[in-house]
Amino acid sequence: MMSALLARSASLRDVLYAVGVAFESLRPDTESPGDTIARRLTRTLVVLRNALLECEPEAGEGLGKALHQLIAKPLTTIGEATRGEGSPDLTREVLLSDYDIVRTRISVAADPEMYRVVDYCRKLCGGRTWPTELTKPLERLVTDVTEALVLLGRQGQCDQPLLDQLEVLCNYPERARAVSQELARRHLELPEEVRDWLEKGRIRVVQQASESAIEIAASNADESIGLALQVARQARQLRDGLRDPLASNLEIYDPALAAPTLELLDYVKVLAVQLEQAASLRRLDLYGTPGEEIEMSPKFFTIVSSAPRQRMIVKQPAVVRKRSDGSFGDVITKGLVE
Repeated sequence: MMSALLARSASLRDVLYAVGVAFESLRPDTESPGDTIARRLTRTLVVLRNALLECEPEAGEGLGKALHQLIAKPLTTIGEATRGEGSPDLTREVLLSDYDIVRTRISVAADPEMYRVVDYCRKLCGGRTWPTELTKPLERLVTDVTEALVLLGRQGQCDQPLLDQLEVLCNYPERARAVSQELARRHLELPEEVRDWLEKGRIRVVQQASESAIEIAASNADESIGLALQVARQARQLRDGLRDPLASNLEIYDPALAAPTLELLDYVKVLAVQLEQAASLRRLDLYGTPGEEIEMSPKFFTIVSSAPRQRMIVKQPAVVRKRSDGSFGDVITKGLVE
């Protein structure tokens, strides 16, 4: 029956809505009608999950709402939903059904409404912590939500209701915060405002206009400081290698040039130190060393060869701004790899 219903329906939302309407009118003549409905819903979801593998109707508008109503309305109508013997099995099947739908219908993966039914399931389990036997399906849904957050984050979007779903799926708010912070640490390619949002759980407050204007004016020099920093480090490295042998040769062949040459090399060192200090004040640093093989990241590098690979050779390091924790943040100037 479920396979036939899926084959004849325009969308999965229509299927869930039709089944939900049928369950709403169900009035079992048993001692515990809430348990009876819970067990029937469980068996229905088992069949639905299997049938989804054979049929692929489109998701349809309001799929998350239809899934929530399919579970919540019949049990709420009976009034005995929250403590029925069938609730643990029902909760497990609801979580797995939500996971299977999200995995097979990518268009709804980032829709917070798809996870609304999970909040209802938590109430079925007492509303505090999840039973240990539900750990595996919960972790699968955590993976779905985190992947959706990364997908939206790469587009510069911060979906607060979706992020809040992590607290529903995790037993403790601290665990949810740790998951989102780990996302920020792992995905350096995300825009800085998105990473900051994942770490703090809220949108960064915009600076006052006057402070922003000052920062914009100061940041105009950041690219020049960063490029000068690269040259200064190379010059200092050459100076350290040349000073002693050059001084020895000049003492022998042209003593008159020895003193001014050494003074010039010392000025190179002082200049390099001053540039390092200026870059440090602006929290600027270089990412990558020329000649080093590094994992290619579009956030930090531009490819100058015709054969892109996962790991490439750095031709010119990227100029980046360091965050307060010492990790790399905004990219001032992209580097070059080949």
